[in-house]
This record gives sequence, structure tokens and C-alpha cells, in this order.
Amino acid sequence: MMRLAAAIMAKSDTAEPVIIDIGANVGLFTTAFMAAAKPPKLVLAIEPSNYVFTILKIVTAKLNRVRCRKLALSHESGEVQLKTPVKKSGSLRVGLSHIGDGDEMTAFVETVQAKRLDDLLTAESIPHVDIVKIDVEGAEQHVINGAPNLINKTKPIWFIELVQGRADNFTGSASDIFQQFIDAGYQAFILNDDYGWDQVTSISDATDYLFVPVATA
Repeated sequence: MMRLAAAIMAKSDTAEPVIIDIGANVGLFTTAFMAAAKPPKLVLAIEPSNYVFTILKIVTAKLNRVRCRKLALSHESGEVQLKTPVKKSGSLRVGLSHIGDGDEMTAFVETVQAKRLDDLLTAESIPHVDIVKIDVEGAEQHVINGAPNLINKTKPIWFIELVQGRADNFTGSASDIFQQFIDAGYQAFILNDDYGWDQVTSISDATDYLFVPVATA
């Protein structure tokens, strides 16, 4: 995780980037970003699950450049239903929590607050963002639709998990999301075995994509 976080940060021209970790879970990416040789100026870690957020707060308690917010990010503000699949043993599959109509038979459901990403950045007094990481189990389109200013004007680097089929189950096509970034003036990259980045022009079997604005790439 630390090598991946370092590879993502290496694509940014900013010495102390501002990073948004959407779907922070228990803070693996957040702590990896903060462990970099030149740590970011700020990581805003977003996690909607009450149970997972409690762990995230504990993990990041001593990291004074991290802000944690218990929220879902979506295309509109309000309340949404967060569903966490339940294993046969009865324990929660917290890494697969999602908003939308998944195909699981049994899920723990909680009501959580949702905000548009553009609105959240205004509320947090964050005028500029350098890197955004998104891992939201198929709800990527909802997050993106709430951030038109960030995508089209600020133009940070985006690291997004895009799984064919999963996004289709919830809010749209992974291919459409990929093309949306290309149309907005980004180039797409996938990680190679040497932790460098190879440019791609269409979605593939890879699950993680780095979208870099053309001027930066």
C-alpha cells in the first residue's frame, strides 16, 4: 500500500499535496499517504459506515494533518441507505459497504448523511485539491456527479477503483466513467509491476485507474 500511495503522489507536481480519501475504510490509504517521505499538507478521509469510522478515527488519532468525516458522497445532499453485506457467520463485510442495490441476500442497513463533494470542499474551506482517491464499491458515478467543479476546473489527479459490472449494478457503467474523464481532459494510466504508470486509452481488465489532467501528465 505504501508503494502504491507513493506512486500516486509521484504523479503530482505539488510538494505537499491536499488529498481526499473517499471510501477511506479503516485508513490504509490515508496512513500510507501520511507515511510518504514528503507527507501531504492534508488528507480529508471520508467514510460513511459508523462502525468503520470509529476504527478510522482511532487509527488516525495521532495524525494531525488528517481530518476524518463520517459522510457518504453523492450527487445530492440528504440521507442515503448504506448497505453492508453480512457473511454467513453473521459478521459484516465492511470492505464492501455500498450505496445502491447490490445483489447480496443479507445486508446490514444504516442511514447516513450524504453531501456533494464540491459542497463539502466549500464547507471544509479547502480551495484546492491535488489528489482524489475513490473506492466506493460501485457508487463512483454518484460521487463524480457531485463534483463537476472539481473535475472540470480544479482538475486534480484521480485514483479510482473501476470494476466492470460493479458500477453497472449501482449507478452507471465503468466504461462511461472512464470516458467521462477522457472527455474532461484527462489521460488514464494503470499501475505496472515496477510501480510506474502505463497510459491506456480504454478500460480493460484492470480495476484501478489513475486519471491525470493532460497539463500535468
